[in-house]
Amino acid sequence: MTKYIAVSNRRGGVGKTTTTMMLAYGLAVLGYQRVLVIDLDAQASTSITLMGHERWRLARDHSKTVGDLLIEMFGDDHVDVTPFIAPQVGDVHIMPGARRPILDVIPSSFELDNREREMLIMGGASGPTIDAVFDKLQLSVARLIRSLEGHYDIVLMDCPPGLSNVAWGAIRAADHVLIPYVPDATAEDNVGWFTRRLLDLDPAKQVRVLANRVRPNSAFQAGIIDSIANRHTSLGLQMPIRAAIAGALEFRTHSQPIRSKFGDGAVVVERLMSCMLEWFEQSTTRRAPALEEERL
Repeated sequence: MTKYIAVSNRRGGVGKTTTTMMLAYGLAVLGYQRVLVIDLDAQASTSITLMGHERWRLARDHSKTVGDLLIEMFGDDHVDVTPFIAPQVGDVHIMPGARRPILDVIPSSFELDNREREMLIMGGASGPTIDAVFDKLQLSVARLIRSLEGHYDIVLMDCPPGLSNVAWGAIRAADHVLIPYVPDATAEDNVGWFTRRLLDLDPAKQVRVLANRVRPNSAFQAGIIDSIANRHTSLGLQMPIRAAIAGALEFRTHSQPIRSKFGDGAVVVERLMSCMLEWFEQSTTRRAPALEEERL
């Protein structure tokens, strides 16, 4: 069965995009999984760094982005997603034989926020209340994502900062929600609030937290990480602050082995992938109950 993972946090700058792309490369290249990334962030950073600027601009210019897909599917649960999928992205190959991993993306664009606004206007004509319009939009997004069942082993959703209706649609579709956070003074309250919202939505939702940009020998950060770990289940590792990892995510026109791309950060990618696979083994994939209309 396909595993659906939303990488989300209402805060920006906590490493959602970096985490998504490291997971995508790790699961596709080292884990030999068929991976689809859905970029739901209007900044389109994930799309551009997986596809390269030229290919991303072509997708945007030909209206083959997630925003265009959402407009096309609104009110119709049977839209063909295939034309919006950019296949064989990334710049890493699998040795031996230099085969590219199965890593695809539905790209985002800067117009995604406008597309969501258009959907709200379209839904407003038929919805009795604004809450009903929000529910319809979220449910449509969730159903669209779950329509990929069986086509991939892993569907990764890079959610935007904040909690838009598109982000909530992805969260409703997800079996697993990974919350990256930076261990600073606001992290405990933010992670706690978000986790409560997720479990209010679905008490059976699988949720893990991931400390990111962790500085070595920082007693302040260690205290925050311990406090959060006492209240919320951790993925099982801490992501170190490494400029090399962030720099490695720049797209290169020629493919390379994963250890050439990430350098000594490749061990972090491998550990992240392993922790994710362990999480899958510990949990049971199910149809997200938030997709059932009677729960709306």
